[in-house]
Amino acid sequence: MKISPKADRAIPVLLFIDGLIAIGCAIFAHVLGFDPNPDWGRSRIILFLFGGLLLTLSIFLRRKNPAFISSEATKTFTIIGHTWAVILIIYVWFITFGTFTEWRASTRYYSLLSDAFSKGQLHVDVEPGAALLAADDPYNNEGRPPFDDDVWDLSLYKGKLYLYWGPVPALLLTPIQLALNKDLADIYPVFFFFCGLLILNSLIALKMRRLFFADIPMWNVTASLLVLGLILPIPWSLSIPDVYEAAIGAGQFFLIGGIYFVILAFEYLLKPLSPAAGTPSKAGLLLFLAGLFWACSVGSRAINVLSIFFLTAFTLYWIWKIRVNDWIKISAIFLTPLAVGAILIGWYNYARFDSPLEFGLRYQITVQNMNRDMPLAFELSYLPHNFTAYVFQPFDFVSGFPYIRPVGYTALPQSLGISAPGLYAAGNVTGMLFFAPFLLFALILFVKTNPPGVNEGMAADLQRFVLYLLGGSFLIGFASLLLYYYGQMRFLVDVISQITLLAVFGYWTIVRRFPKAYLHLANLLIVITLTISLLLSVTSESGRMEKLNPGLSDRLNSLFDGQK
Repeated sequence: MKISPKADRAIPVLLFIDGLIAIGCAIFAHVLGFDPNPDWGRSRIILFLFGGLLLTLSIFLRRKNPAFISSEATKTFTIIGHTWAVILIIYVWFITFGTFTEWRASTRYYSLLSDAFSKGQLHVDVEPGAALLAADDPYNNEGRPPFDDDVWDLSLYKGKLYLYWGPVPALLLTPIQLALNKDLADIYPVFFFFCGLLILNSLIALKMRRLFFADIPMWNVTASLLVLGLILPIPWSLSIPDVYEAAIGAGQFFLIGGIYFVILAFEYLLKPLSPAAGTPSKAGLLLFLAGLFWACSVGSRAINVLSIFFLTAFTLYWIWKIRVNDWIKISAIFLTPLAVGAILIGWYNYARFDSPLEFGLRYQITVQNMNRDMPLAFELSYLPHNFTAYVFQPFDFVSGFPYIRPVGYTALPQSLGISAPGLYAAGNVTGMLFFAPFLLFALILFVKTNPPGVNEGMAADLQRFVLYLLGGSFLIGFASLLLYYYGQMRFLVDVISQITLLAVFGYWTIVRRFPKAYLHLANLLIVITLTISLLLSVTSESGRMEKLNPGLSDRLNSLFDGQK
């Protein structure tokens, strides 16, 4: 493909921007909260000089125009690397509440479970207390005795405390803690899994671009990667990096990872082969990894089991559809880690709660008496409330940074004289139409007779397969959330990747087929989606950033308003 002179400037321009950012961070480090000292220290001087070096290198490359900067592969790698770097910096900013250095203020539940695993036990070393054990009903929050904060949200069964969150993150954390000889708070697995999710989402998008959207300009791809990484509720979850976000982030990381490996496997399986060629070993390995990742998804986030059932059944159907002669062999490779994972999860539950299907939610020490009310955890009557909250709930405007805030949903039906059914409650939630109008582009893929892109033969089959995987898992996961008794913004992490990827492919269809006016509107919706997602994440559910870094808002207000 011929490279235009304008495209050849990509690397120098990026280096020039890097230099300006480095210099700006050095100059405004105190205002932005990076440096508590208003005076210039060694680090700020080095950062300023580094920025100047990048500017000089940019000018040199622009004038000399060496051959390597014209390479499409080099430019793609540089642009994607820069995009990831920008997103990761934003991740660090949120998770460290605007300081970039303070990795604290997080729960430590997975660290407790990792300690338990290293000792060969399933219960955590937290004492429930004699008073709680002696209570007539320790699960009833009305009248039960006080207990230590460490007991909150743990599951009490036969005098011992367990985690109801999936064990897979703790299993991964155990060797790391042993090697470091240090307890690691839940903030670290939160950061790891959301960074991993960014990479997997990006890889799926880039794979689809290579296969079906090769003519899409790189800057449109860059905008899409920014949306995939920064759409709400991802920065929201990083702003409150507790065990809940760790379990949800892990579940989505493994679910999307499985989809990625299945896409790679079917790219091989759809290639024409002679009867004697057999099944490519690489496809078998990729399907094995897909099954392993999907087993880990359920082992991290139990509610994902319905989506995994769909993904597994749909994958098996397509294996049969395209490789009926090898169906048993390929399916056995794919199903082995899923079967082993199901057995291990069942054993883990049975060893703790005497039932292979009990994850511990029933025995949770929390606001609700789930031991009594577990039959009310999923109800059809919750659907209209959750649908309203997750799709149509607006945000509030406020004076001063961050200018908008999420609103608690529960007060809305109460103000209208509507009683919430059953156990239903919801926290601070903003609907998808308000925080991400970009997601509407997902509909473009399903209103056309044929999917966009390459519409013939094997390529069309693979394209439809990917769209159905993403669309089906989104619908099933979202339906599960709509029926649950508790509405929370972080729960949308379970489905946000699937619908955002679909919206990205719809956006690329606009780039390719629609008039320029539609493209300008689409780009505007990207800016709106990113802006609202980031601003709402500053407050998030608990206002962690504002509580732990109260001076940040004042400094940002001063910066944006031009006040002294």
